[in-house]
Amino acid sequence: MQPTCGTPRRWRHWSGRVDAASIRAPRERTGRRRDQACGSAATIANTPVRVVSLVIVAAVIVVGIRGIFSGLALGGELGGNLLDAPGRGDRDSVLSAQRTRGTMAYVLDGDTVQVTTRAGASVRVRFLGISASEIPHPGRPGECYGQPSKQNLEQLLPVGTRVTLVSDPSQRDVDTYGRWLRYVQADGRDVGAAQIHSGGARPRTSSPPVARSSAYTELEDTARGRGAGMWSACR
Repeated sequence: MQPTCGTPRRWRHWSGRVDAASIRAPRERTGRRRDQACGSAATIANTPVRVVSLVIVAAVIVVGIRGIFSGLALGGELGGNLLDAPGRGDRDSVLSAQRTRGTMAYVLDGDTVQVTTRAGASVRVRFLGISASEIPHPGRPGECYGQPSKQNLEQLLPVGTRVTLVSDPSQRDVDTYGRWLRYVQADGRDVGAAQIHSGGARPRTSSPPVARSSAYTELEDTARGRGAGMWSACR
């Protein structure tokens, strides 16, 4: 029977005469073997724990790397965080903005849409902070890139799209034509910013400027630099 690790082993001595050296030597050798065996057993026992620890550390590293690359991928989408809603405006303005949810009915031109609110009201909405070229009307020719801008907005906001209309506390709620003045967001994205990014609209100046003015100006510079939309079609 093998001795238990950490428990002294009792030796049986035979009745024959032996000298002291012949007794001590076997005990010393056996002790060393037992210590080696115990050490090996401890190493084997600890191996699963070490493997599990390494697996956990590797998993954490992989998750961290994936998170970094996911963040980079999201930041590289259309216009990056400039198209995220809300825009880069005054924090107090963003917090006090009113939001109305609704559904897209139809597009009138590159900066005006008709929306049906959740309450069932049909409202005409003029995008805040952007201006698109005019489309043709009876007796009036349209402006350069007016029709393509409308078509681009129709692609961004198909009929039935759920939208959120966001006010800007620094601006009026309604213009002289009775249209709501709002930022239009769909799926958490600023649709007006997308129009500027594609070259379908430009920032509209106002006094005071809209909360998203600086973000829109940056997008216009980028669109103009790559000749997007009107910036190449209307030279």
